[in-house]
Amino acid sequence: MKMEDATRFAEKCFNGEPASCSYACPFHLDIRTFLDKAGKGRWTAAYKQLANSVVFPAVVSMLCEQPCRECCQRTVLGDEAIAIRDIEASVLRYAKNRKPEAYFISPKSQKIAVVGAGVAGLSCALNLSQKKYLVTVYEKGGQWGGRLREHPRFEEFDEELRLRFSAVDVDFIYNSEIKSMKELDVFDAVYIASGRDGNFFGLFDSWDSRLLTTADPKVFMGGELCGASLMEAIAQGTELSKTMEVFLQTGKASATHDHYDKRDCGHYLKHEGVVPAPLVQASADDGYTEEEAKQEAARCLMCDCELCLTECEMLKRFKKKPHRIAVEVFTDSQSVSLAGRSLTRETYSCNICGYCKSICPESVDMGELLQFSRAARNSAGIQPSALHDFWLREMDFASGEGAFALEQRDGNAWKYVFFPGCQLGAANPEYVLDSYEILTQKRDTGIILNCCGAPAYWVGDEKRLALHMDRLKQTWNHMGKPVLIFACATCESMIQKFLPEIGGVSLYELLSEEIDMIPTSRYQKAAVFDPCSARKDNAMEHGVRKLARKAGIELRELKDRNRCCGYGGHMKVANPSLYEEIADNRAKAAEEPYIVYCVNCREVFASREKDCTHVLDLVFDYDRESRIPSLQEKRENSLNVKKELMKKIAGIDFTPEVHPWDEMKLMIGNELQKSLDQKLISAFDIKEAVWQAEDTGDRFIDESDGTNLCCLMRDVMTYWVQYKRIKADTFEIISAYSHRMRFHREE
Repeated sequence: MKMEDATRFAEKCFNGEPASCSYACPFHLDIRTFLDKAGKGRWTAAYKQLANSVVFPAVVSMLCEQPCRECCQRTVLGDEAIAIRDIEASVLRYAKNRKPEAYFISPKSQKIAVVGAGVAGLSCALNLSQKKYLVTVYEKGGQWGGRLREHPRFEEFDEELRLRFSAVDVDFIYNSEIKSMKELDVFDAVYIASGRDGNFFGLFDSWDSRLLTTADPKVFMGGELCGASLMEAIAQGTELSKTMEVFLQTGKASATHDHYDKRDCGHYLKHEGVVPAPLVQASADDGYTEEEAKQEAARCLMCDCELCLTECEMLKRFKKKPHRIAVEVFTDSQSVSLAGRSLTRETYSCNICGYCKSICPESVDMGELLQFSRAARNSAGIQPSALHDFWLREMDFASGEGAFALEQRDGNAWKYVFFPGCQLGAANPEYVLDSYEILTQKRDTGIILNCCGAPAYWVGDEKRLALHMDRLKQTWNHMGKPVLIFACATCESMIQKFLPEIGGVSLYELLSEEIDMIPTSRYQKAAVFDPCSARKDNAMEHGVRKLARKAGIELRELKDRNRCCGYGGHMKVANPSLYEEIADNRAKAAEEPYIVYCVNCREVFASREKDCTHVLDLVFDYDRESRIPSLQEKRENSLNVKKELMKKIAGIDFTPEVHPWDEMKLMIGNELQKSLDQKLISAFDIKEAVWQAEDTGDRFIDESDGTNLCCLMRDVMTYWVQYKRIKADTFEIISAYSHRMRFHREE
């Protein structure tokens, strides 16, 4: 992996970039930070920042045309722009220490000549002398100041100039007009800033407006001589001092400062929920009081895009900005040890839900970046396999023993094929069986029982996913390339992403078009909870709402739609506390009960006792109090769906795979069962562990109460079960847990 492979995902993110007002400022003053300091009454700190940016703060605070105000985002809300110049004047008035700092830098040997003691020349001279270059300023007049001397308040400007130059050594030679560049041959670099109507010394045609260079490598030219405004002339001095320093060190001029295109005033934000605030009016003729200045500075919106950082629970928790995450994706890929990777927890704590992209003004998708990281880790063999082991085994089951598809019927291709996904029938077999029955009444419809491949995708196992998708495509081809009918938004989004040639339609869209379909009314009012994978699936979302309204339910739209319930991305194991936070937030998004069309969402909300019902419960009038099945029951449900459909469609009797522990009976209390499901420990694993212990005698026995402790080691997980034998084939399960360690017995 190269750095740019990771950083390209976040390259459009403008978090941390200058605000629109700073783009417009000739000095590129960090106005956000400046106003933050002023708003807190930190006058001296604000003054130092101002002086470092604008060189001559008293001049700027009085004469700047304030182009920043034209780009102030307060105006987006209908307010007046921030009175930046009045705040600058207040900073000068209330700063207790305006004495310039003396920099302890070793003196330089290079000599620099500045032609002209106007603001352009003075700005460059001050910046270079602060870096201990030997600077000489030539001025044909008798004093410094240039055009400033025409201003009625020049005495104040003169005081400012004396203050700013009080901490540096600059040799001023007045009444000395330079008429030829040969007079300056002894200097290592020259800046011509002779002012309006000054001497170009025959170099104007070769002048570079960006670097301020000329045909003579050591001669630079700028300021009002070259058409700059007063403020631009001061700003050029700061930028040029850096360019000249590079030239003196390397012999070639190049820009080292950030280049701003003044036509691009940055990005404008929506500022939703921000309360308008009118311009603070000064109570005195001479400007703001301290309190008034702080109030006006506090009107600043601190414009910086942090939508994903404030709205996404994962990004908010880890407090890492997009550009940093992108860099860490790369650096993690270079580390040979787990301890050297800084982003592992974050990588697998993402729901991969796409919400960040949906709210980002530039559509930056942090989920896509972290999915890229997962794929890179999996390819390199450094993925934490235990985080995904359960779901990959479930995928193997759904695409193996639980899979079924009748490719041809009497040699004829299917026009439609129902693809319910692996979770719908596991949650309730009737969801699949009754839906298929309705579909076959009016349409030539086959069925594919299989997994869409989401577990492999969320792991980042691209080879496994590609193989799975290839098998699905082969099945689709053999069935005559039918249109797939999707009941699961995740299934539809996965097929569209990786097999876009397959056409699809939503089950709920088709059901909503049935004229005689009148769903049961469960609620007077409800909110539809759209799963994250249904984002942009307008047909599916519309179909669900149409069914709910047919039932006579008044619907409320959630403020933030298509938020992940917490299930997506397999992040539950990687970050249980974050999962709980996300699930709780989604459950509390509305007081009304939820109508869902994702069985995973339904399970998450039911576990929080949030009143919710699947839209198919309304369609088929199922028991609204039906409980969430255990992990083992889900497997059994899936096999029952396969058994029923194989018999109905193909006339084949299906016999599930037989295991020696199948007839074993387990006694598991309700609370323990909830805990086991939460820990992703199925009765299937527990039965195998107990059977193995009983068969081999490989277990620990507590003779005081007759309890047994045994373990079952799989590829990346070890399961421990504490149990008691009740009868020959009946066992009471006391507790069970799992961990990611394996161990070996010493002989």
